[in-house]
Formats: sequence, structure tokens, C-alpha cells
Amino acid sequence: MQADEFQKIVSKDPALAGPLKQAAAAVPSETFGVGVGEAAILVLMFPIARFILTQIGLPWLFEAKRYSDLWRLKFHEWVDTQYQKEGIDPDQAEAAGEALRKELEKITDPGTRAAWERLAKLLGRESPTEGHTAKTTP
Repeated sequence: MQADEFQKIVSKDPALAGPLKQAAAAVPSETFGVGVGEAAILVLMFPIARFILTQIGLPWLFEAKRYSDLWRLKFHEWVDTQYQKEGIDPDQAEAAGEALRKELEKITDPGTRAAWERLAKLLGRESPTEGHTAKTTP
């Protein structure tokens, strides 16, 4: 999935757009510039969301401690080694990623969870090495 396809999917679904916009709000507004729209926010969030959904998974698919451990081990390493290639400050990526994690952890509505699971599946189809492999743990 490319960034433009991600933008289309997310823009059409408030269950996805809301948490992503909230997470992007953790990044100082001068990063985006004045009057920037939803598309620019989604461009920032696309690589973050893609990594979280395909390499870490959704919080409700894990026991809380396991998810916390996965997050700590995987996300921080990704920010340090990969995100700089995207041209955005690692501190900003860290802030947006942490904010998205918190937003995802708040989701309890089954319909909203289903929307995120569908997005994770779409992102996971990119390649076998980037697929989401989390197993459901009650």
C-alpha cells in the first residue's frame, strides 16, 4: 500500500482518521506549516502507522505487558534506525508514535477495532517480511 491509498482509506473512515489525527497533534504544528490539511497529516502518520500495524500489532491482540514489551523493543529501535530516512525528526516520530499507541489503547468499540484490523491486514499484504503476525491473546 502506498501513502496515497492509505490517505484514501483513512479519509473515508472516521474510526481510523480520528486516532491518527490525534496522534499527529503530538507533533508541533510548525512541522506541518500553516493551514496544512488532512493529507499532510496522513503523510506523516503513514510510515508510523504502517510500522506499528505490521510489525508490532494492535494492542487488543496482545496481553498488555507483552504489547508494552513489543512496543519498547521494536518501535524505539525503528525510530532510531529507520525513521530518519523519511526526513522527519526522530523526536517528532517518537511523539507521534507514542500518541498513536495511546489512541489505539483507548479503542474498545468492536466496530472501530474491526476497522483498524482491516487496515492492518491491508498494510500487511505489502510483503511477507512486513506482515502482521500477532496472535490473539485473551
